[in-house]
Amino acid sequence: MALVALQHVESSQTRDQTYGEESTYSPNCHQYSLPGCPRDFNPVCGSDLSTYPNECTLCMKIREDGRDIKIIRSGPC
Repeated sequence: MALVALQHVESSQTRDQTYGEESTYSPNCHQYSLPGCPRDFNPVCGSDLSTYPNECTLCMKIREDGRDIKIIRSGPC
């Protein structure tokens, strides 16, 4: 029974690490001409754990704050 629990913990840790590496990516900010963003609603979750209405608004936040915010997943946080 202890062996089963240990295997579960190890597989959970591996899955979490893999999920983080595979799903986190930089937004493609070069495709947007700011200051305006399209009004489409296609939410993304940033690595700052904020939900942005779309990738362009995330890019605006990056340019305003100078922080390196990645997209951790499509959809709200």
